[in-house]
Amino acid sequence: MRVPGQSSDNSKATLKGVDGLNNKLDPMRGRPSSQGVAPRTWQLLTEADNINITDANLMVRRDGYEPFVPGSNITSSFTTFSHDRFYVIDNGTLTQVTQDGELIPLASNLSGPARWAELNDVVFLSVGDDKLCINPDGSVFDWGIPTPFGGRLHQAGGDLEPGMYQVCFTFIDETGREGGAGQSMPIQVISGGITVTDIPTQQGAYTAIYMTTKGAVFRLAAVVPQNTQSISLTTPVVGRELVTQFFDPPPAAMLDIAAFEGRIYGAEYNQDADATVVWFSEPIGYHLFNLNSGFFMVPGRVVVMGAGLESDSLMLSTETRVFLYNRDGLTQVAEYGSIYGQHVDIGGDKKLYFWTKRGLCRASPFENLTESDVSVPPGVTASGGVIHQHGYTKFVVALKSGGAAYNKR
Repeated sequence: MRVPGQSSDNSKATLKGVDGLNNKLDPMRGRPSSQGVAPRTWQLLTEADNINITDANLMVRRDGYEPFVPGSNITSSFTTFSHDRFYVIDNGTLTQVTQDGELIPLASNLSGPARWAELNDVVFLSVGDDKLCINPDGSVFDWGIPTPFGGRLHQAGGDLEPGMYQVCFTFIDETGREGGAGQSMPIQVISGGITVTDIPTQQGAYTAIYMTTKGAVFRLAAVVPQNTQSISLTTPVVGRELVTQFFDPPPAAMLDIAAFEGRIYGAEYNQDADATVVWFSEPIGYHLFNLNSGFFMVPGRVVVMGAGLESDSLMLSTETRVFLYNRDGLTQVAEYGSIYGQHVDIGGDKKLYFWTKRGLCRASPFENLTESDVSVPPGVTASGGVIHQHGYTKFVVALKSGGAAYNKR
């Protein structure tokens, strides 16, 4: 620790408190008068190692640390908003850590960077090409539902009126979620009905078969269990209308994810175009994405994204810019960007906190909380989050060293 104003002859300097860490102002000059506060000498630290500063402007030694799990290789972690569930990815295994320290493996063979989001008590996990969901009871299931391909149509006996018909399929998983429909197949019925063969199947799912009516509306004709090979459609369909046509599962290549206004958003970087496609799910139907129209573009590579619990905007930060996205479109709010990594979190004020190349920021509205006081090398990767400890709330960021501090004295 170095205190400004301390003499070089090792004489003692008595401080009744400190105003915090500041390495941008001249420590030998007085604080500018502001709002009736008289100028006085800064009681600031230009360096502060291994200490915390309390709300009483006192310095206390920070807590030490020890290995979380001996022999572990934890690459990512997430705590739910209610702080009652804690997950880590350790050596490629998704693990829930209980309050008693018990480790409960949930899924294995995961590799690659991981990002998390939470919506309606379900945790969404994007890790490499894997896209998973975690229920409060610890059950893990695939985020997306595949789109069926295949099937053949043949003439058969029955009571269908002559005309052109179309048939398509969807999968319905064990939770009752229905995926998008595959490409439809036409058949001209001269008289009788239709036999459907080579019905596509999916492990653990039912196959829904839809057929058009006279008005060219797809309606549910049948739901068959896995491995059903064929079925005959012999009467006009009167089931519910197909509502998942043209939808797909979440793109495997999207990495960063965030929940915002009842949808899940995911970012996929296109290196050739140096731009990021930001996909968004259907409202409530978080497993359904319209890859034809359900997206917008952001210039550059989005490295972090997120939104506060009551935010009117989604924050997206590239390596060189920070943007806010809402119903009015995409707006740039900072001429600098963020560091690659997992360092977005929600504070007690329900706002989003994240690390940038110029320090800690908050949204929305966008604010830089540290730029006026401290400038540090931002790192080349970062991990961080809001920590509640000993009655205090703080944002802690761990950096892989690198980068250049902006406008430091």
